[in-house]
Amino acid sequence: MKTFSIIGAGKVGLSLASALARRSFVLKKISDRSLQRARRAKKLIGQGQATTNNLLAASSAEIVFICVPDREISRIAEEISSIECRGKIVFQTSGAFSSKLLEPLAQKGAAVASFHPVQTFASEASDPTIFKGIFFGLEGDQKAVKLGIEIVRKLGGQAILISAEDKPVYHLACSISSNFLIVLLAEVKELLKAIGLEEKPVLEILAPLLNKTLQNVKKLGIDESLTGPVVRGDLETVKKHLAITATNQALDRIYRAMASEALKIAKKRGLSEDKIKSLKQLLEHK
Repeated sequence: MKTFSIIGAGKVGLSLASALARRSFVLKKISDRSLQRARRAKKLIGQGQATTNNLLAASSAEIVFICVPDREISRIAEEISSIECRGKIVFQTSGAFSSKLLEPLAQKGAAVASFHPVQTFASEASDPTIFKGIFFGLEGDQKAVKLGIEIVRKLGGQAILISAEDKPVYHLACSISSNFLIVLLAEVKELLKAIGLEEKPVLEILAPLLNKTLQNVKKLGIDESLTGPVVRGDLETVKKHLAITATNQALDRIYRAMASEALKIAKKRGLSEDKIKSLKQLLEHK
């Protein structure tokens, strides 16, 4: 059985350690700048030792996962490069940055890679099933990537191989699809709050709509799943929408930008040139 240590007992590190510990990997150390957080992680996972000593964590296992904020990765890599690195495999879980952040370790003989789960981690609770069925972006040394693919399969996921140069574009796509959806829903919540609906009923109303939209995307593809007034060329409905957004500058900018992008899809879907022209003029002029 392969041994591993985690540096960073946050949401990603905790979930990853929990999942691996249930799939024939042995957790040796879980290190965090907060000993209390490391101890909490150890208790939740049920194995390993809590520490604040990154060097001890890295030297104790064959595999090291660096699960810290992006700005901390280079510092951690430099710090632990003082141990014997030959034979070790080190992963970092950044979506935006490549394995080049681990260069100090690679120079000392470690095999390095970036290992990014395409998933959102909003809860502090450990969820060892959160990786099942998801994709992981992998990039780095051949040896490390090969092991990364093996780990992904054990977690029940699938691997995407990405070049170092493509990591920022890949992460931007992931961020827009997840993070900005929340921003849009926050705007929707405020709109429905104005007609007397609180957050819980709003979520109950929207959940079936959102679920069906995602089902349509999976079944029909993105362009064919677009519905609503823009793709129908419904000028009067868009006018009603704009009359409301006019009182909220931020929402107005969002609506006009999104509707303009929807108009591009509507054009591909065969909306008439007259309707496209009318909608475009409406969206571009306040």
